[in-house]
Amino acid sequence: MNITLNDWLFQLCDTESPDTSIAAYHFGLFETAHGYEIYLIGSKEFDEEDSDWACNVDFEPVNKYFPLTQEEYRNVGWEKILERIISELSAFVRTEKFATSFFSKAEAVSTGFDDGDLVRIV
Repeated sequence: MNITLNDWLFQLCDTESPDTSIAAYHFGLFETAHGYEIYLIGSKEFDEEDSDWACNVDFEPVNKYFPLTQEEYRNVGWEKILERIISELSAFVRTEKFATSFFSKAEAVSTGFDDGDLVRIV
C-alpha cells in the first residue's frame, strides 16, 4: 500500500513531539534520481525577512523524508510539484489534525525547493 503525503503528515502529527522552542517548520523539496522528495525540519529561529532560518535544523523527525513517487508526482516539472505541494499543505493546515498538532503552535510553516524561494503556508 502506498502512503500518501497526507498520511505522512498525519503520521508526523501522531508520532513526533518537537520541543516547544521550535518556532517554524519547513517542508523542503529536492529532486533525486528517482523523482522528487519532501522533508521536514524545524528551526528555533524564524525571520520573515530572511529565509535563512530554514537552514537551521533544530528538529528532525524520525521519518524525515517522504518520496513523492505516487502517480500525481511523476513526469511533471518542478513548478507543478511545488504547486501541488503548496495546495496539499494548504489543505492540511485546514484539518483538525493540524489544529491539534505541534505544527499549529509554530510561527510559520513553509515549503519550497532547496535552491529556491520559500513559500509561507502559515
